[in-house]
Amino acid sequence: MNVAPRRKPVAQMAASAPHNKEVTLERLLGAQKKVARIIAAGNPQYLPIFQRLTKEVANFQQKEDDLQMALKLAAQ
Repeated sequence: MNVAPRRKPVAQMAASAPHNKEVTLERLLGAQKKVARIIAAGNPQYLPIFQRLTKEVANFQQKEDDLQMALKLAAQ
């Protein structure tokens, strides 16, 4: 007799998962800091994730700067 706990089917797990949260600069910076701590703890294999987060932070900031510039120009 198998007494191992049964896993939920993948479709049920996905349906009960929280909805995707909005990507914000704060969330990106928080993730970057967490990954940096993981790397500092002796896990250099996570460096590509850190690098990706660094690019995402830069892209996010550039988009915000571009939006502000566009709004400023439109108001003139």
